[in-house]
Amino acid sequence: MVIQTPLILINGVTSQLPPGDLVPGQDSFAQASGNAALSLGTTALASGNAALVVGAGALASGNAALTNAATALASGNSALIVGANALASGNAALTNSATALASGNAALVVGGTALASGNAALTGLSSKVSKAGDVISGTLVVNARSFGSVSSTVTSGVILIDFSANNNFDITLRGNSTLAPSAAPSGGQSGAIYIRQDGTGSRTLAYSGGWSFSNGSAPTLTTSASGTDLLAYYAASPTVIVGSLIAAVSGV
Repeated sequence: MVIQTPLILINGVTSQLPPGDLVPGQDSFAQASGNAALSLGTTALASGNAALVVGAGALASGNAALTNAATALASGNSALIVGANALASGNAALTNSATALASGNAALVVGGTALASGNAALTGLSSKVSKAGDVISGTLVVNARSFGSVSSTVTSGVILIDFSANNNFDITLRGNSTLAPSAAPSGGQSGAIYIRQDGTGSRTLAYSGGWSFSNGSAPTLTTSASGTDLLAYYAASPTVIVGSLIAAVSGV
């Protein structure tokens, strides 16, 4: 009897299988890229891992589609069902993201512990200071300079100072005038008011609305043309404004 050897197809050419070689009866030892279709693929290591039925130990790029992906560490983490331990850039889309530390924090539902640049969009802002109206209860340390804007006016008559808008003021007198607050200062507020004579000079200034000076007397201004004085003030309360005049300031 003549023993027939099996025929195999290689690159489109039919050839006999060399003596001693066998056709596998099952594919449990297959190692080729066809692993995606293996019935028993627990030891498959090729790129077909994404479609394995049992993929718990798969380590290839197909992890994004694994059913059991709790330990998956590849870039597919953004689509993991169990993502509590995910460490990749997909954290922004995790269901459990309380401990997420990636740039996706801006979209976290639970952002209390978020530390990344996304903090600006957190729902809880209890520890943040807004641009207007917030009160800082603790110590405020300013490592760079801090300053307020200066409100300037040229006027005469009753000069209304809005202490709610500024701390510092610059006034040029063009006639005899009276200085009065249009809005009371806050207790503890302080600042300075430049008082300038116009080109004529000899302008006088009276005070009303809670001003208080040393010895109970209003200071006398420099009366020369274009002369300048500096009135420093401290609001002991909204109704008491303590002032001290630095006369004949030059170079301003």
